[in-house]
Amino acid sequence: MTTFRTKATLSALAVTVLTASLGGLPLSPKGVADKLGWVQIANAEGTQPPTGGIVEPPVEPPVVPPVVEPPVEPPVVPPVVEPPVEPPVEPPVEPPVEPPVLPPVEPPVVPPVVQPIDEYAEWMSITSSGLLTRLNELFAALASGDPADIQDVQNLRNEIAGLDESAYLPLIDPIWNKISARFPETVDKEAAKIGLLKLIKAIGSARYDPELSELRAIRRSPEFIALARLIESAAGENITFSDFLIFFLGDGGGRKGIEGTLVELLSSSSPWELAQLLADQKRMTTVLLQATGKVLGETDSYKLSSLLTKLGVTSEDVGAVVRGFQLKLKKDEPAINALMIAYIRTIAKSNAIISEDGLEHRYSLSIFGTEVPSLVVQWTKISGSPDVSVMPDGIVTIPRGVESASAVIQAKLVNPLTGVGKVILEQAITLTAAEEEGDVFPIEQFLERRNKLNAALLAGNPDDAQAVRNLRDEIAGLDVANNQALIDPIWNRIAPRLPDSIDQAQLKASLFEIVKAVGAMQYNPQLSELEAIRTNPEYRATLKTIATAARVKRLTIDDYLIFLFGDGAERKGVEGAIVDIVADMKPRELAELLDSTRKRNAVRDEAIADILAEREDYALSAALNNLGVGSADVRSAIRNFEDKLKNEVQATLALSIAYIRSEAIPTVKVTANGRQHQYGLTVLDVEIPSSVVRWKKVSGSKDVKVDSNGKVTIPKNVAKGTAVIQAVWNNYGTRNSRVLFEQEVTLVNEDMIGGVEEIVQAFNEKLDEIKTKLDADPNDEQKVQLLLEVILLGKDTVNQINEADAPKAVKKKAIDTSKKQVSRLVSQIIQDLMDF
Repeated sequence: MTTFRTKATLSALAVTVLTASLGGLPLSPKGVADKLGWVQIANAEGTQPPTGGIVEPPVEPPVVPPVVEPPVEPPVVPPVVEPPVEPPVEPPVEPPVEPPVLPPVEPPVVPPVVQPIDEYAEWMSITSSGLLTRLNELFAALASGDPADIQDVQNLRNEIAGLDESAYLPLIDPIWNKISARFPETVDKEAAKIGLLKLIKAIGSARYDPELSELRAIRRSPEFIALARLIESAAGENITFSDFLIFFLGDGGGRKGIEGTLVELLSSSSPWELAQLLADQKRMTTVLLQATGKVLGETDSYKLSSLLTKLGVTSEDVGAVVRGFQLKLKKDEPAINALMIAYIRTIAKSNAIISEDGLEHRYSLSIFGTEVPSLVVQWTKISGSPDVSVMPDGIVTIPRGVESASAVIQAKLVNPLTGVGKVILEQAITLTAAEEEGDVFPIEQFLERRNKLNAALLAGNPDDAQAVRNLRDEIAGLDVANNQALIDPIWNRIAPRLPDSIDQAQLKASLFEIVKAVGAMQYNPQLSELEAIRTNPEYRATLKTIATAARVKRLTIDDYLIFLFGDGAERKGVEGAIVDIVADMKPRELAELLDSTRKRNAVRDEAIADILAEREDYALSAALNNLGVGSADVRSAIRNFEDKLKNEVQATLALSIAYIRSEAIPTVKVTANGRQHQYGLTVLDVEIPSSVVRWKKVSGSKDVKVDSNGKVTIPKNVAKGTAVIQAVWNNYGTRNSRVLFEQEVTLVNEDMIGGVEEIVQAFNEKLDEIKTKLDADPNDEQKVQLLLEVILLGKDTVNQINEADAPKAVKKKAIDTSKKQVSRLVSQIIQDLMDF
C-alpha cells in the first residue's frame, strides 16, 4: 500500500498492474478481451489467454472442415442413407479413394458473449482485502492536515491529466521495451504503448472518493482490459487480484509485500537516518525502490514478481521509469510530500515514559518502529485542563497535589531543512498521580520539640504555665452547636463546592471538631492523643470529602499537622516559617515583637500566607487554594477564635517567652583580667536588646556584683567568685517578670592567681604521671625510685609557690594543698613496700 500511496502516479508498472487488477476480473478466468485495434491483430494471429477465457468465434462464413484420417478406434460408422434395393457396391480398387467423412455435428453459432461484471463480487473483493479501508485512512489523514497538502495533490492530478503523450512516451521505455519484445509481430506496439500511457494518465488524474468510482470505471475500459490481457499472455502467467494485493501489501504472514519490506528497511534506520529520509524525497525514493527490487526478486513468493521477471523487467527498469517521471513532472514533489505526511499520520505512534509518581510524561514519536529525534518533533497543547503543562520537547506535567488532569496534545514533524512543521499526531492524554501512602507526620520529632518548650515553660513563671493550661481547656470545651460559626470564613468557601449528596451540617461540625482537637493538643501534646487524632475515622472521612471537593488526591490529619508544624525536613510548616521570619529580624524588631501582641500576630499571619502559597509542597495548601480559601479567610477564622478565647493572649505570650528561654544563648565579654564579665543574650542569632532585658543575681558569693545591664564583677583583692545570674524580660506593663535566661557563672582574678595556678597545674600533671607508673605494678626497687620522685616534686613545688608573686593567702592555700597530695601518695608507696 505504501507504493500506491506515495508513488502510484509515478510508477508506470505499479499503475498498470493496479488498474488491470483492481476488480480481479481481467486477470482471472472471468476476463474478457475485446478485439479492438492492435489487440484484434494479435488475436487474429492465434494469441490465446493462458487460461480458459471466453473467445469470440470468427465472423467469416463457416469453413468446410478438412478431411482427416478416420480414427482406428472406435471405427467410423458410415452415414445412414436410404437402403437401396440392390446390395451395396464395393468401391473400385484402383485408384483407392477414401470415403468422405461427414463433418462432426457442431453447436449453433451464436453472437460473441461478454462475461458481465459482478459489481457486488468486485466490491466485496476490494473491501475484504483491506485496500479500501487503507485508502480511506490515507485520504482522511490527508484531509485532516494542512489544506495546502490537498491542493498539492490536486495540482499533481491536473498535471498528469494534461500530459503530452509524445513527450512522456519515452519515459516508460525501460519497462516497455522489455514487455513489447514479447508481443507477436502483428501487434501494433506503438498503439499499445500509447494505451499504457493513457492508462497512467487515467489513474493519475482520477479523483478519489470512498467508493473508488473513477478507478472502478477505468478498470471496465475494453481498451485497458485488452492491454492487460496482452501483457499477461506475453508472460505466460496468470495472476489474480489477490496476487496483486499480496505483491503490494503482503499476506500478513511471511510475504510482506512492498509496503512491509519498506517498513522493514525503514525500521532498521537510526533516528537521524529516518529524519533525513523524511526530509529528502530522493532518499525516500531510493529506499522505496530497494523494497520494490527485493520483492521483485522473490519470484517464488509473488506471482506478480514472476510475471514481471518472465517479461524481463528488473528493479533497475522500474527505478529508471520512476526517476524519469520525477524529473519530468513539476508538481510531484509537494504532492508526494503531502501524501507521505498523510501516510506517516496513519502509522505514527506516540510513546510515553511515565514517572513513578505519575506527575510527568515524556512523549516521543515513532515511525516505522523507529523513534524520531526530538529536535525535529514539536509538541504543543491544543486544549484541556490548565493543570497540564506541555513543553516543546514532549515533557508533560501536572503539579503535585493534582490527582488527575487531561489534555489534547499535538506533535508536529518539523522539516530540518525548511523549518516547516506538519501535524502528525493529535492525542488525548490523562496524567494520574500514582497511589502513594501519603505524608506521615514526624510525631517523635514534634514531641521532642514540644517537651523542650514545655520544660522551658514550667521553668518560668507559674502563672504562664497555668495560662497555657487554661487555654487548652478552653479550646477543648468549645461546643459545636454554639461555636462552629467560628470557622465560617473558611467553611463558606468550601460549602458551594460540595455535591448535593453531602450532609453539609454534619461535615461542618466534623471539620470544627478537627480544628478544635488539633488546637487543644498542641499546648501539651501526648503520643496517645496524637495517635487518636490521626486515626479518627470520622476525621479521615471528613478530610477525604473535602479533598474530593478540592480536586486533590488526598487530605489527612498528617497533612494538617505538617502544614502547622512541618515534616521535620525541608517543609517547616507555619511554625518553622515563624522561626525564619524572627531569624531575619533586627534587634529592634525583636524587641518590638516581645512587647506587642499585634506584631506577634502579624508574624504569624505572614507565616501562614507563606505556607499557603506553597501549594506544591503542602497538600492542605493545595486543597485550600483549589477551594478558593485565601490567607485573609484563614486570618478571619483565627481572629474569631482569638475574640472567643479569654486566655489566648496571655497563653500566647507565655509560649513566646518559653520559646526564647529554650533557645536563648548567652554572650559574654571578659575584661579586667577576669574580674569583669559583660553578658548579653541572643535568640536565633538575633541579639535581644538590653532595653528589654534586666539582669540580676539570684544567689552566690557576696563578692560577685551583677548590674541590670548584664555586667558581673569581683573586686581586685578577690581571687575567684561564683554566682547564679538571671536575665528577665523587662516589661513594665506587667506585674510579673518573665525569666528569659538563668546560669551559674564564675569569675577568676587572673592578677592574683595566675602564677600560682600554673605551678599547681604543672604539679598535678607530674603527680598523675607517677600514679600511672605505680598502677603498672612496679617492683620494690622501682617503688623506692618513685617514692623519691614524689618527695622531690613536693619540695620543688613548694619552693616555686613561695617565690611566686601572689598574695600570701593564695600561696598558703596552694602549699597546703600540695603537701596533702604528696603526703597521701608517699604513705601509699611506703605501705606497698612494707606489705610482705
